[in-house]
Amino acid sequence: MKGTRNSLSSLRIFLTAAQTLNFSRAAEALSLTQSAVSKHVAALEGRLGTALFKRMPTGLRLTYAGALYLERVSAAVRLIDEADALVANPMSRVALNVAVSPSFAQFFLLPRLSEFFDSHPEIRVNIRPRLLHGRERSERFDAEIQLHTGYVSGMSAQYLCGREMTLVAAPSLLKRHPVQSVDDVTRLPLLKRAQRGYGWDEWKADVVPLWTGPDATAPEYEGFSILLPAVLNGLGAGIMPLCMVLEQLDSGQLVRPFGETVEGRYGYHLMQPRPNVGGPYCQAFCDWVIAQGQSLNAQARSRAGLA
Repeated sequence: MKGTRNSLSSLRIFLTAAQTLNFSRAAEALSLTQSAVSKHVAALEGRLGTALFKRMPTGLRLTYAGALYLERVSAAVRLIDEADALVANPMSRVALNVAVSPSFAQFFLLPRLSEFFDSHPEIRVNIRPRLLHGRERSERFDAEIQLHTGYVSGMSAQYLCGREMTLVAAPSLLKRHPVQSVDDVTRLPLLKRAQRGYGWDEWKADVVPLWTGPDATAPEYEGFSILLPAVLNGLGAGIMPLCMVLEQLDSGQLVRPFGETVEGRYGYHLMQPRPNVGGPYCQAFCDWVIAQGQSLNAQARSRAGLA
């Protein structure tokens, strides 16, 4: 191969094209023309002696060589950027972009994040409330914390917590609607979660399989960040991840009227894109998140009698 050094600008153009899988969008992001982006990529492929992209009618796809090159080049360029920033401004901090399920951000991550910053003052974390589905395809993050089954194409997934779920209610609700056993579940106003996972069908199949389930007209709440406050305020009973309500159960704000635990398919996972190009700072954050998740998971399983 002629010349072993490719210009940093060409590498950045390749990275943007690989992230967007579209020369036009890459050109727009870089304030270049599509022709300039295409020529830079073609020249890079010529110097490497292999194709980095498959040009298809529907857009671009990385070749196997392109995926390998992306992994190495992304890590290298990131380290260069971090070195530039730290040398030019020793007080600057490395920025990580992390997509987080809104409920995890509210109930888990934000109350604990200062602990991470105490150990890593050189790292800044940009928190973006995002769900895994229904967002811009071009958005890319260093890491994500999502509620999912754990199998996502193009991403690794490390389970954190949340598979153990239980029915919870406020004491004030149970005072108005007393129950003696699971057969009395129909006496309670029941709240549904509108998003995927933690559905009544999975719960009732394990606890009361002959029950038909909540009425079709039962109120729906979009996610746990809305559902949990509704349950805490006595609007109805709801199915929650046990790890999410440990503090409320300890304080008496919530109770488990039936004391049951159902192990479901969904849970919170730490996800990273493949290939993983996060670098040491991202790894430090991920290691901390995994440790926090494992601690919460152990507490939830102990409460459920599964430890």
